[in-house]
Amino acid sequence: MVAVTGTGSGLDIDGLVAGLVAAERVPAETRLNAREAKMTGLSTSFSSAKAAVTDFEAAANKLALASTFSHATASSSDTTKATISATSSASVGSYQLSVSSLATAQTLASGNFSATTDTLGTGTLSIALGAPVYTGSTPDTYSSFTQASSVDITIDSSNNTLAGVRDAINNATAGVNASILNNGSSYQLLLVSESTGAASSMSISVSGDSAGTDTDSSGLSQLVYSASANQLQQYAAGTDASFSINGLSVSSSSNTVTDVIDGVTLNLLSTTSSAITIDVKTDTDTIVADVQAFVDKYNAYATLFKDLTKYDATTGTAGALQGDSTARSVMSQIRTELGNSVTGLTGSYTSLADVGISIDTSGVMTFTQSTFETAFAAAPTEITGVFASTTVSGTAVEGVAEKLETLMEGFLVSTTGIFDSRISSLSNQITAITDDRADLARRMQSLEDRYFAQLNAMDSLLAQVETTGNFLTQQFKAMQPRKD
Repeated sequence: MVAVTGTGSGLDIDGLVAGLVAAERVPAETRLNAREAKMTGLSTSFSSAKAAVTDFEAAANKLALASTFSHATASSSDTTKATISATSSASVGSYQLSVSSLATAQTLASGNFSATTDTLGTGTLSIALGAPVYTGSTPDTYSSFTQASSVDITIDSSNNTLAGVRDAINNATAGVNASILNNGSSYQLLLVSESTGAASSMSISVSGDSAGTDTDSSGLSQLVYSASANQLQQYAAGTDASFSINGLSVSSSSNTVTDVIDGVTLNLLSTTSSAITIDVKTDTDTIVADVQAFVDKYNAYATLFKDLTKYDATTGTAGALQGDSTARSVMSQIRTELGNSVTGLTGSYTSLADVGISIDTSGVMTFTQSTFETAFAAAPTEITGVFASTTVSGTAVEGVAEKLETLMEGFLVSTTGIFDSRISSLSNQITAITDDRADLARRMQSLEDRYFAQLNAMDSLLAQVETTGNFLTQQFKAMQPRKD
């Protein structure tokens, strides 16, 4: 409101109105600011607590899986001969590996061409993959071929050059890689099976050759290699790897062997003159690291909880969640699960305390690694049951980590979980405070308008009184006799 005030009485009406309105507004604003600061602090604190519980839940979730306690590590005594990797399902043991031969991919080559633009005949090139039976003791020709798959490739005037045939083969996804080899004086078409092993050998036939017959050495038939005709030359046969595990003879079409030892992948790199040792052991270091992460994440949450709920009697200051029932309920339920023994387990290990995990009087969780490692070495199945879901005598048993993970999942459910519910409620209260500020502003504007109206009216009345007084004074002066 714009007003010209105090013209009659000389009063500082603007200052009076500002003071009167401030007397009403400041206490209300102070209350709103205090409420907003409290609600914002609570919301921030619950968000921090939720993040800490989320991290702890992830660590518990890992230990809730029995497979976590089956981590395996694999090693080879000679990584130039073979390497090894293992999954959690690997069969633990030490094995002697001897490699007689590696799996190879079949390699065929054409005759010589003067240029990559040399043309062959047109027709249909059929490339089959399968298992051959060779002729003779040093074979390079087939007596028979058992086909597993076949692809037909049309060769016409658009692709009947040496380079065009190469590209057509590569584009046909026939399981064969084609390239052109420059041998120094001429060019050859080189065909290599994409897969190693005898059963990935090639049989190549031609039909409808535009030059000569389908099996002679002219036109497209220059690329024939089958039990019927042989115009290509074999430079390497497709062979299986031959090796032994602890004296047991094994063959494989690939040098990457996944189906001999459960959960183990062998990568054969070279033949051996004597056996090498491959070891598969339980990866205790990784398991210990996962347990330590569980302890660390709990301690991070416990430290945050202690800070948020503390009260300093000396300074009289309190944490944002001091006395909050929700925060205390969450911690209480988690602490209860951590201290419980696992119902259904038998033997010497049924609780976290039995495996080297304890919580001291200050709420800090400690992990005695040596105690855990000794227990795990003595009874790995029992230790797994302390943490993860297992089966004992046909009955499902939930470990501590499994129960904790289920509990915390309930806390962390989006929108309906205990954290999101509180954070949402606090957000609504903060929004309501914004609305209260708008209401306060409207009320203060109305109060200001009213004060201005009242004081301006008083100012006008005072101005009239002053004018009347001045008039009467002048009249009185005029009535007084003159002194001659």
